[in-house]
Amino acid sequence: MRINYCVHCFAEITPDIQQCPYCGVVIQEWVRSLDYETRLIHTLDHPLAAVRMRAIIALGKRRDSQAADSLVRCALRHPVDVVEGLEIVDSLRCLHPERARSKALACLAHGHPAHAVRQAAAHALTAMADEKPR
Repeated sequence: MRINYCVHCFAEITPDIQQCPYCGVVIQEWVRSLDYETRLIHTLDHPLAAVRMRAIIALGKRRDSQAADSLVRCALRHPVDVVEGLEIVDSLRCLHPERARSKALACLAHGHPAHAVRQAAAHALTAMADEKPR
């Protein structure tokens, strides 16, 4: 049986539900009220790793620095998911402007529990510094 989730609170719901019995949000109204970027950022809180991963990749491709802090929080909320953490580092490398991505990568380079994620973030920071014109 397929599990469905409320788009707002991520509680498990049946597929035919129009309004979440847990948080009260009317699902279609909520979806229409937010822009795509905001919905992607909100998806970083989803309980399923595969759903979060799709949002992480999409946010990196969109290159919007508005996602930087949310991506860092997602990586820190799921410290044992190293693959997700590494994908977040890759997405952060794509963001504009440099200041937002540098701050986010520095946070992961110094504060993420997984050694591989810390190293990838530190390497990304070094690579960014090497790319700057002198």
